Amino acid sequence: MARQEEPSNPTEENAPKSSPLTKYIPSGVKSDVPESKKADAEAWTDVETDLIRVRLSNKEGVAHSWILKKYTDSNGKPLEFIDEAKSRIFGYPLSLKIEQEEDLTKLLKSALFVSDSPRTVDLTRQNAQSHTVSFEYADGNVHVTKNIQFFTGSYVVEVQSSVSVNGKPSKFSDNWSSGFGDSTVDTRMAVHRALYLTADKIKRIKNTDITEEQEMSGSFGFVGLEDLYFTALFLPVKGDTIRRFQLSQNEHDLPGGKKDKLLRVGAYMDSQKGGTIRLFVGPKDQEVLKKTEPYLVSVIDYGWFRVVCEPLFIALKWIYSYVGNYGLAIVILTLLINLALFPLKYKSIVSAQKMQKVQPQMKAIQDRYKKLKPTDPKRQQMNAEVMALYKEHGVNPLGGCLPLVLQMPFFIAFYNLLSVSIELRHAPFILWIRDLSAADHTYILPILMTVSMVVMQKMTPTPSTDPVQAKIMLAMPVFFGFMLAFTSSGLVLYWLTSNAAGIVQQYFMNKYRSRMAEVPAKRPHKKRPSRAE
Repeated sequence: MARQEEPSNPTEENAPKSSPLTKYIPSGVKSDVPESKKADAEAWTDVETDLIRVRLSNKEGVAHSWILKKYTDSNGKPLEFIDEAKSRIFGYPLSLKIEQEEDLTKLLKSALFVSDSPRTVDLTRQNAQSHTVSFEYADGNVHVTKNIQFFTGSYVVEVQSSVSVNGKPSKFSDNWSSGFGDSTVDTRMAVHRALYLTADKIKRIKNTDITEEQEMSGSFGFVGLEDLYFTALFLPVKGDTIRRFQLSQNEHDLPGGKKDKLLRVGAYMDSQKGGTIRLFVGPKDQEVLKKTEPYLVSVIDYGWFRVVCEPLFIALKWIYSYVGNYGLAIVILTLLINLALFPLKYKSIVSAQKMQKVQPQMKAIQDRYKKLKPTDPKRQQMNAEVMALYKEHGVNPLGGCLPLVLQMPFFIAFYNLLSVSIELRHAPFILWIRDLSAADHTYILPILMTVSMVVMQKMTPTPSTDPVQAKIMLAMPVFFGFMLAFTSSGLVLYWLTSNAAGIVQQYFMNKYRSRMAEVPAKRPHKKRPSRAE
């Protein structure tokens, strides 16, 4: 439908056309902006470096596409971090939120910035280390500039923005809205969190834990969003710090009536210093993070056993450098770990064998006192007899537990290592296992792992003859098999290899070392002759 023009006022025939932003022009105040700067239509600028490919729009001066060239999604397509449909509703990355000016923030979403950058910038074909895409918008007393600088060999872009209203600088936040992460990852394994660094400690918040907008003030080394293998972080420039940031979430409808919570993070910089901030969008790769900023290596979430994970990671990459297959590297490293922990395991098995052989005598002692109440003082006498039995036959009641406790940090560290290592992402092993970071949908590995646990239980001596406990132990392999059926193939491969090594070790211990668990026969006490005799 054609727009009908309203009759013009003859006295205002030569007056400039009104704009929604002219309300920011106070009466009697002359604008510092010499002229209006607005583009006539939306235009695009595609920037490509050796690592990333980004599409920028002069409408709001935001990013509509952010691709990491060295990575693909689960469908084999270029890894894209911006969902156009969701961003169209909730906002695009690099948008600005003007403090205490909600109307202005909304109006800027449709503002057409002026840009003199070429429509295509390919740093891989140019002899240049960087390129800056500049955007500028002015209307009345509102003036907004945004300069986005890209660098060769870096996942970091530098964004310098300024906003002034009525000639005075306004505070604003740089935003990444509409969530973050590889959208093609299995939802059962997907991780979506916000994270920030304060006082040399990283704090993480799940998207489901954010129910309303949160604002935090202080001194922050970074703030951003992450999935399991990638992260988008707002970083301060050298010598500066992020003083404030906001976290919020938007609900997005999914098929089947379900809802997805999309995180938004906005970082505030000191506008007096030019409003410059850096944005890292890249992999949680140790070498990449260390090259960007050494302290960013801590973004990789190894958990409590980081001190054990990092040496294991170095060993895994060293083995991979020789065998060229991460699945085979996992198998070799798991065998080496089991070999190193064999002395502890051996002590544990021997202790369990000894405990099993004194079990009838210990049960006889317990039967004599079973009618006593738990609060009866004579119960202490039962405990004393049991301890005397242990001492007489050389049984250490903690001998079976302590070695296992000492092994746990290694097992948990290896579990954490394989859970977060981007090196395993889309890394093949053999035959049907084409991605060690994904679950084995044929369930062959989980089934083999469950069978290996059952075999281990049958071969391993148990100190207890309690039938209830025996049933619980029998159900454990099924429980772990079901749980690991939906985790990464690399983790299941590690567990299967560890069980296979344990079966071999147990076989030789049962065959050749059982004599060390022999309980010495009880010797009768000889009556010492008295001096009178």
